Amino acid sequence: MKPATLMPALKFKGGTMPYKALFNVSIDHAATYVKHYFSTWDNGRPKFTGSRFETLANGGDLTSPNAVTADDLIAVAMLAVHVPGQAALGILNGLAGELEPLWDQLPTDAKFEDLDGASHTNLLGPDGPGQKIWDTLRQNNGGVPWGVGQTTASKIMARKRPHLIPIYDSVVGKQTGMKNSSGQWNQWFEAFQEKRDGGGLKERLETIRERAGKPHLSLLRVLDIVLWMDGRGPETTKEVVDLSEAGER
Repeated sequence: MKPATLMPALKFKGGTMPYKALFNVSIDHAATYVKHYFSTWDNGRPKFTGSRFETLANGGDLTSPNAVTADDLIAVAMLAVHVPGQAALGILNGLAGELEPLWDQLPTDAKFEDLDGASHTNLLGPDGPGQKIWDTLRQNNGGVPWGVGQTTASKIMARKRPHLIPIYDSVVGKQTGMKNSSGQWNQWFEAFQEKRDGGGLKERLETIRERAGKPHLSLLRVLDIVLWMDGRGPETTKEVVDLSEAGER
């Protein structure tokens, strides 16, 4: 079955900063992107393995919420990133004791879109548990680098806290004007504070999720899917296995 052809989204003038990125896509187009992302081939297999990211093995935030498991690393692979062997061993075993209390400080019911300034700083600020987990996964704290980049780290964290951690990759970066993941949590926080006629990002994402019929998705995941599908293009989007393109789903 040939994927459905989607009309290109209309673009607003003024660039593609984080807030504008989602509003570049009409609600109807965005909902269609999400539906297409979760569609299957005639044999029942998903057109995009990433559509199983949040539900594989019952989800990372519901099963062993304070530990990264082998199932979580398999789920991350559904988004076409590779966790090197040394990193997998370290995350699953060697650093598990260090990471567990940090995960415990990130509530599974905390939602990015509902954070105020104080809670955002406490959870995701420079001294918060989110940043400490990020630095540990990436070995930014003096450890020997093991090949976990910004895209892979964001996807591991998003698997464990889907309502709290946004995914970053080069397509999202291109759509939002973010050159890398540095400061993205702050930029998205500011974007969620902005409003225009009809509401802000939260209200728009809730509407997209409802029209797509995917109530199980976090708003951050809806945001990720829409930006990625719009950035890659519905006819050319495909998952990759070439590690040189890791993170490009």
